[in-house]
Amino acid sequence: MAHLKKNTRGAVPGLAVHFERKTDHHSNKDIDVSKTHLNQDLISDGSDMLSRFNERLNDVYCMKRDDVKALATWIITLPEELSEVPYEQQSAFFEATKQFLDDRYGKDNAVAAVVHYDETTPHLHYAFVPVVFDSKKERYKVSAKEVLTRHDLQTFHDDLDQNLKAVLPFYEQGILNHKTLPFENVAAIKKYNYQFKALKEELVNVEENISAKKALLKVTNEALTEVELAEKQIDYFKQALSKNLFGKTVIKPDDLDRFKSVLSNMKKATLQSQRDAADSNQALLKTKSQLAEVQSDYQQLKDRHQALQKRQREQQQMDYAMRDMLKNDYGVDKLSHTDVEARYVLYKLDHEKLTQNKKVAQSWLKTLTTARADPDTQIAPTRLDRGIEQVKALINRIIELTRYLFKGPSL
Repeated sequence: MAHLKKNTRGAVPGLAVHFERKTDHHSNKDIDVSKTHLNQDLISDGSDMLSRFNERLNDVYCMKRDDVKALATWIITLPEELSEVPYEQQSAFFEATKQFLDDRYGKDNAVAAVVHYDETTPHLHYAFVPVVFDSKKERYKVSAKEVLTRHDLQTFHDDLDQNLKAVLPFYEQGILNHKTLPFENVAAIKKYNYQFKALKEELVNVEENISAKKALLKVTNEALTEVELAEKQIDYFKQALSKNLFGKTVIKPDDLDRFKSVLSNMKKATLQSQRDAADSNQALLKTKSQLAEVQSDYQQLKDRHQALQKRQREQQQMDYAMRDMLKNDYGVDKLSHTDVEARYVLYKLDHEKLTQNKKVAQSWLKTLTTARADPDTQIAPTRLDRGIEQVKALINRIIELTRYLFKGPSL
């Protein structure tokens, strides 16, 4: 849904070209120029991104170093459930998102807010200079580290979700779905996505290798044909010279023989090249075989990838159903990330799906104690206390088992 990137000053001109579509020669093949007129610039002050960026840097202190992260960019993608709503509602979603970002990071720091409708999925590019007040030196300064803290990133999705629900009547399901909750299948899907991408790249490399070897064979065969044709032309020319009216030749036959010898050497070299090409052809056949195996693996992985995506969609629907039940049947409007993690651990304990890894068990204990200390938790304190005791007992069993396994045989 949302992706953050921190950028140096050197990256800003290139980002401005992409955000504001300042070129017709796009490296991104997903851009449909016939839809570019639908794009929206949500900062309509008559200036452009680069001038706003430079103007803001002139107003605040920024270290003169090439590696300083002077610009932060959020990409906010339109949620899937809004993909079929009217253009006006999609536009309202992005305008509300832009207002949220202005309030969070300061409207004066915003240098770009552009909505792209001409790519695969509508999305907002929001760029701002991360500025804080330096109380020691009593001035504003650029500091991505102090603005984009761990707490800011951890609370961003939930804060944006609650804000949009409050200001948009048609926005009910929210952005917090399986992608931001700790379901096991998300890790599996990420794993297969990486494998899927790597296999696609390998497939491209193999196909390029085949094309190169085919080109080598073609060039070698053409060179050999040209040498043989030249030899025939020399023989014909030599006969024609020996039949002139004066009984003399303008060019001596020996000269032609020497020339023919040169061509013969060329032919030998070409034949050697052809032998090399034959070896290359064998390698080509082997590569084709490897390609077939890669394509088979690729198809299998693609099928598994599609199956995982189907499971992902099913769990998303279940997630929506559970949230609807909590909201409408039990009056729970918001379920914190801490509660979600704690309930996940309690589910494991209730169904005796216990870990044998000490570090995992310790992370369970930390999750439950954090939820127990949260005054806003929706979980009964007695249930959390019981879970905490269960995990402590589990950790003790793991420690005792480890000692038993490593103390060695008694003498």
